[in-house]
Amino acid sequence: MTSYGDSFVEALEKLKKHASWVILCHENPDGDTLGSAFALYSLGRREGKKVSIYSKDDRPEVFSFFEYFDELRSAEKLPPDEVKGALLVAVDTSTEERSLANLPELLVACADSVNIDHHGDNALYAATNLVAPKASATAEIVTRLMEAYGAGITRGEAAALYTALTTDNGSFRYNSTSVESHRCAEILLTAGAVPSEIDDRIHENMTEDVLRLWGAALTRTELFAERRCAFFWLRGSEISAARATPNSLDGLVNMLMRIKGVKVALLLAEIGGRNKLSVRSRAPYSARDITARFGGGGHVGAAGAKVDGDFDGAIARVREEAEKYVRVGNPAGK
Repeated sequence: MTSYGDSFVEALEKLKKHASWVILCHENPDGDTLGSAFALYSLGRREGKKVSIYSKDDRPEVFSFFEYFDELRSAEKLPPDEVKGALLVAVDTSTEERSLANLPELLVACADSVNIDHHGDNALYAATNLVAPKASATAEIVTRLMEAYGAGITRGEAAALYTALTTDNGSFRYNSTSVESHRCAEILLTAGAVPSEIDDRIHENMTEDVLRLWGAALTRTELFAERRCAFFWLRGSEISAARATPNSLDGLVNMLMRIKGVKVALLLAEIGGRNKLSVRSRAPYSARDITARFGGGGHVGAAGAKVDGDFDGAIARVREEAEKYVRVGNPAGK
């Protein structure tokens, strides 16, 4: 069994000890935070725990095949009494700001807390911080926790965790993929996850309008910084006209990484009145370093941020900062 050190043992002991778990996903929940959280939720139910699961934003319909999907509750804040006597479990959430608005208050009110994550910029805000930046997904850590827990992994839990694993490491294509990623996949396949079924659920569901939306973005692709950067954008009106959700854009920015010679890909999308930036990168560049310029964060190869100001101004800022970073800010880019 892979060990993540003392924090792994502490997290496991706390999960076993506490009779009540409150599980928190990050804002705009993706496959990793949801798959990992629902797997833990299912384990808790099987073990007779009192379990609840929350996110600031509603769950994307694409993950509706997860067991207990309808039991995730959306909330901006939680009353402190909701976590009294409970173990608070934050999943795949690097900072307090990415969780419920009153997470600091909840951390004081709960009986204990565990932060399970794989982001290198995690703020280590819980009593126990099980953070493994080398993991390709938080699902790797949760898979090992559930394996060590000793209650087995059901087929439904395996499907949720395999979804979490593959959506975060690009179906094992990203450079975060490791031997451990494949070992965890073996555990989940043995437990009953069916990759072809999961891939159909996640990827084979695009509407014609969303396909045309992707095409609109691709037609305005800009290459700069000696063709090492690729950038495109989508306005809110375009996204609304396509009846697209934030989840409909998952994977779009990765298309730019298919261009020969591109090392940094950027997508700016106007969603919910906010300018949301998604960045992907290859060595020697860091997506996290770029998004940090806008107060964001994430992984070296994949990160995000919210860019202040009007949309046209945000486009100009992103282009300027990305070019500056590639040409000047990164020594290898000089």
